[in-house]
Amino acid sequence: MPTSLLYKEWLKLRLAWTLLLVGGAAFAIFLFFKLRYVYTINDPLDVWNAWMTKAWLYFRAYQYAPLTLGLVLGLLQYLPEVQAHRIRLVLHLPLGETRAIALHLAIGAALLTAALIPAVALFTISGICYFPAEYLHNILTVLTPPILVGYGAYFATAAILLETNWRHRVLYLLLATGGLRLFMMENAYDTYERILAPLALWTFALALVPLYSSYRFRKGLR
Repeated sequence: MPTSLLYKEWLKLRLAWTLLLVGGAAFAIFLFFKLRYVYTINDPLDVWNAWMTKAWLYFRAYQYAPLTLGLVLGLLQYLPEVQAHRIRLVLHLPLGETRAIALHLAIGAALLTAALIPAVALFTISGICYFPAEYLHNILTVLTPPILVGYGAYFATAAILLETNWRHRVLYLLLATGGLRLFMMENAYDTYERILAPLALWTFALALVPLYSSYRFRKGLR
């Protein structure tokens, strides 16, 4: 049963996921070559100085990419199921609603991870090529909050679409928007270094909300 569900989701999402993967990777490549161009017209010490003293984040524009990927992936995975009422069939599978939705969430999170890996790898390579060794630590602390936003957006989208009560939907939307907005206030390297663990726990706690929404959907609660 889990294998069949996995195959069904892959057939549904493979084309859209491929486009998201290519689009995200292409944007990361563009930023990489933009950094390379900056190095061709400036002295490396000037670039490093801008990085350390002026908070020049050359990949700042990418911070919205994980958010977009998570939101779009969540919509593509759950909106057709809810609109066509196919989600009711999923929730009546012998797996049970909790295991069935948990498997859907695991599939979506895995696809989101795969879509983000090329950009993370490319930014890491750029750090090795163009910045001091200390930069590799910075790249992780700077990239982690936007990546967590991507997962949070995915889980929040799933919860909102699976919820049957509009008041709960609005509440989830407000909580997700307000909470995830706090992850997007980076203005210098290491801004979030000391609170990455709580941010990660808060983000992945959102994965429990779709499970609760699916329970309410299955029981017809209002």
